[in-house]
Amino acid sequence: MGDACAPDPAAPVEEPSCGTGTLRRRSAIALPLLAGGALAAIPAITRLTARPEPTLLSEGLAVGAGGLVRPLAPGASVDYLAGTRVPASSADPLALDDAARAAAHTAFQRRASGARLPRGRWRDLAADALADLLALTSPSLAVEPAPATDAAAPSAEAEGFPVGAVVAGPVGAWRYVWPRDASFAAVALDAVGLREEALAILRQLAALQLPDGGFEARYDAAGQVPDSRPRQEDGAGWFLWALGRVIAGGGAVPAGGGAPLNPADLGDLGDLADPAGRAAGRLMTLTSTPSHLPPAGPDYWEVPEKRTTLGLAAPVLLGLEGAVALAGSLLADRVGPVVGAPTGAPTTGSSPAIPSREALAQRVGQTRAAIEFSFNPGWGRHVRDDDVDAAIALVGPPFTRALAGSARARASARARMTRAAGGLAPGSGWRDDGVSWTPETALLAWSAAALGERTEAEELMTWLESHRTAAGALAEKVLSDGRPAGPAPLAWTCALVLLAAGELAG
Repeated sequence: MGDACAPDPAAPVEEPSCGTGTLRRRSAIALPLLAGGALAAIPAITRLTARPEPTLLSEGLAVGAGGLVRPLAPGASVDYLAGTRVPASSADPLALDDAARAAAHTAFQRRASGARLPRGRWRDLAADALADLLALTSPSLAVEPAPATDAAAPSAEAEGFPVGAVVAGPVGAWRYVWPRDASFAAVALDAVGLREEALAILRQLAALQLPDGGFEARYDAAGQVPDSRPRQEDGAGWFLWALGRVIAGGGAVPAGGGAPLNPADLGDLGDLADPAGRAAGRLMTLTSTPSHLPPAGPDYWEVPEKRTTLGLAAPVLLGLEGAVALAGSLLADRVGPVVGAPTGAPTTGSSPAIPSREALAQRVGQTRAAIEFSFNPGWGRHVRDDDVDAAIALVGPPFTRALAGSARARASARARMTRAAGGLAPGSGWRDDGVSWTPETALLAWSAAALGERTEAEELMTWLESHRTAAGALAEKVLSDGRPAGPAPLAWTCALVLLAAGELAG
């Protein structure tokens, strides 16, 4: 970390030197990456409108012999053994023999043992989401899908992802690990009692962390960066947010710091202290601007930005709040002892230097106030705009105490973001192509449940449940006529559905 100030969000920001390619959140299909100059030369209107209609890229997935996870081609028919993604003999695109089926079933059940699924109306939806999320976590992922017809057997070639790696989706440009998605997966798995799975995800993220405490946009199975897209600075925030929630036992990290977590509850988590300290230092550096907002950069929309977005500022705040809570427990031995000590002051040993708890708490207050000042009154996607997007959910429960002035924008967000099929777009300013996106729909469902808006939450969950693929998977998108599209399942959506179901179950 250190004392160097980051660029201020209010200052002009140069065009990125390399394009993001908009491969996932904004893609209807898997587009090839473009060089920065070519991308910058394409008018925005062309990039946003000249797109074919999205298609379904996978029906779901199936777990077979040796734990191999294979995507299912669109139209593939499958029946699953209850509570798993292991095909039943009645409809098995993998053509497993009885011994392989039994072994895969036992392995999957063993992994999910101890999971506490929400009771009541949403239990079955949560069970399917959990099965898919576990299949996408630490997978050996087949390259070729299981065919929908009696075609030749697909290749046995597979990518082996490390323990704790959460793959965003089973096909194409989604076969990567995004720190954002993985952080939500850790929180969701911990919320249903699978703590070791959650900690494995956090440890894998720690292994991917950059020396300065931040993260790249995404990683491949070898932990390498697959392209030249810019890093996404929300990664450190989501990592600390997830770590704080997991250590707190699934509860929200107290806004502004609150009471420190009990060191006696930490167990054998010391290996996560240094990564947490580096992430805290990164967030302090990002908010060392005169405004205390992070500089402009890509967020979950994964496009270049010239102004700071709420989708970047909010995770930075949440991560700072997580760091304050961790400073009294996991980071207790790494916190500077002197209030006001320089951010880069050395500590004893080889542990990274981090600010005092008081300095972190002060920065939480400064960043919270900066977001309230800069995004009020419209609470739009960008500073001083009113183009509300799904990030409005991040500035209130269940993530944090509601920021002043945000409640009105959150109350109207669903109506402003709804698309033809009934789900939500990523934001009110998203292109009007009729496509609904399941992660943002599930995010607002969790938000509504935490806010006590039960009707909205249940309507959104019902919509998600009724727009799955024939295999019961939550696809990334839903077209205006109600057909699922994109990859299925999507790990981020699965995690959010688990969290929303748990919130509704109380």
